[in-house]
Amino acid sequence: MKIIITESQYKTLIESHNKVKSFLKNTLGIDFAGRIEQITSSHDVPMVFDAFHPSTIDTWLNYFGPMYLFELDGMKYLYQDRRDFEYFIDQEGSEYTDNEIPEKLGIAEMGFNFSDILDMYFEEE
Repeated sequence: MKIIITESQYKTLIESHNKVKSFLKNTLGIDFAGRIEQITSSHDVPMVFDAFHPSTIDTWLNYFGPMYLFELDGMKYLYQDRRDFEYFIDQEGSEYTDNEIPEKLGIAEMGFNFSDILDMYFEEE
C-alpha cells in the first residue's frame, strides 16, 4: 500500500518531529543526535562487550536484524528490536528486557519505546 502525503502534511510531520526532539532535549536532557551507531556485524561490536561471543552476536543479527550502539550515563549499550520486546545489553553483560532503559530515560511514561528514539535520531548512511 502506498500512502501519498501533500507538502503541507510533510511539513507538519517534520515540525512535530522536531518539537518532540526539542522537548526530549530540553525537558529530559535526551539528545542522541549523531550518537547512535548501527551494528550489522559482530566485528562492529566494541571490545567492551566481550561477555558475548561473536558467533552469538552474529546469530542475533541474522535472526532479529541490526543492533544499535549508544551510550547512556557513561555505559555503552547494545539495543535490538526483538519483535515482541526491546532487548538491551550493557557493556558489563547485563541484559534488560522489561522496559528498564526507556524508564531510565524517562520516555516510557510518555508512551515512547527506544525504537521511537531510533526513528527520531538515527540516520542511515
